[in-house]
Amino acid sequence: MITVATAPVKTYLSKSKIPGFDYVINPYIGCPHKCVYCYAEYMRKFTCHAEAWGDFLDVKTCEVPLRPAQLFRTRVMLSSVTDPYNPYEKQYELTRKLLKQLLFCQARVHILTKSPLVLRDMDLLRQFPDCEVAFSFSSADDAFRQLAEPCAPAVQEKVHALQTLHQAGLKTAVMLAPLFPGISDWKAIMELTRSYTDRYSFDSLNMRPAYQRKIMNFIAQHYASLLPLYQEIFLEGKTEFWDRLRAEISAYCQGRNIPADLYFGSSQKKG
Repeated sequence: MITVATAPVKTYLSKSKIPGFDYVINPYIGCPHKCVYCYAEYMRKFTCHAEAWGDFLDVKTCEVPLRPAQLFRTRVMLSSVTDPYNPYEKQYELTRKLLKQLLFCQARVHILTKSPLVLRDMDLLRQFPDCEVAFSFSSADDAFRQLAEPCAPAVQEKVHALQTLHQAGLKTAVMLAPLFPGISDWKAIMELTRSYTDRYSFDSLNMRPAYQRKIMNFIAQHYASLLPLYQEIFLEGKTEFWDRLRAEISAYCQGRNIPADLYFGSSQKKG
């Protein structure tokens, strides 16, 4: 059972540490998708919640509206440590309210989500001078999604939403992240989405020390044959797997003129 509460904040805006963006807006604190790999779990230490990450959601409230002079033509990302279209957005409509303010500011908006609920706001998204919606995929296999992302939307639901947005003329992107060694079939994800997206980005499975054990236990329970590979990569710190994968993906995308950013491997730069 998810604990839902309100959380008063002084502002919805955070200065972005993500290259290419001026500001980040995280309308919610927490995320109910319960992804086993969620890097945002570190946010829990900044809250007063006793619940585990994924078992609480705070709906931010703020009396100060977004200021047009501050945001005019700036690049704003929704969101970095939550899903702006988590299931509770259907009830609270906080992301929709923020989009209306951002539209008034003529901000350039990038949305990262796992949810087809974003289709609800197509009427607003079409009005932005520059708007992109990105969906993240860790696998094309919904059986894996049910294990690793038990409360997130199904793979086909995301593909359908991506298709709908793309056919409506909106910019779309696919983020293949996190890539699970030996599990994530990145070519299968690209085959599912290639007709409906403008660009791709790729990132590796990164294990913060705080949840390394949780992921290793997940692999041991569901993919025991891959344990030696995961021990080699994440416990012994060997980088050969990621370097080979980066070279393979880069060659594949370049050979097909597919725009792609790769955020892992030896160079950690665009591919």
